[in-house]
Amino acid sequence: MRLFSTLPGELISIFKGLGNAADAVNSKAYLIGAYPRSIICKEDCSDLEIVVTGDLERTVDSFVNSYKILTDKTVKTAGRYFLISNPYSECDFIKVTRTRKDMSGGAGDIKSESFCRGFSIDALAVCLNAIDFGNIMDYAGAVQDIENKVLRSLQRDLFSNEPAYIFRAAAYKAKYGLSVDPITDTLWKRALREKNFKTISSCDLKHELHNIRKEKHGKDELKILKELMGA
Repeated sequence: MRLFSTLPGELISIFKGLGNAADAVNSKAYLIGAYPRSIICKEDCSDLEIVVTGDLERTVDSFVNSYKILTDKTVKTAGRYFLISNPYSECDFIKVTRTRKDMSGGAGDIKSESFCRGFSIDALAVCLNAIDFGNIMDYAGAVQDIENKVLRSLQRDLFSNEPAYIFRAAAYKAKYGLSVDPITDTLWKRALREKNFKTISSCDLKHELHNIRKEKHGKDELKILKELMGA
């Protein structure tokens, strides 16, 4: 499977620029999350998320200073992300962050990052470094789950540790018509019955509900949540 074969030239240019920036500081850079999934699903997506193994700050500096098409060189921060203006899409950002450590606290790499994602369908990664450009890294079985339309949690305590995923599960189920694998389904329904979402801050709760309402499938998402809460 060649994920990048159908992409426009400007995106390939950005990805190669980020890979070259990582190469320049002996780091690794990967595209991960929503965008690789969107290629397989043949849908529009502006969510460019890059994870870096190695020196995150120097990789960002290298890209900002060397990518000539980038006129706005202001780098913002949001949580653990650096935000770089997307030169081809006004008001959109390229999100760049470091790979998270594995469960035992070892140094983070693309494998540990993959299993830190909430769902397998968010764990597909593509290498951007020159020597491995376009190579798919699928440690979590993301491609198979995307193609089979299965929602599978990568963490047994996902919904209790990060209750926002209660809403995201409904969003993915409604948007992609996914079935939920048995273990994930049990954990999700339990979290809904126990109303674990009450532990979400009011700000995050409003954010999740806002996202649901603006989605084309928002009514379906709310219906799914309502049915499961009454189950």
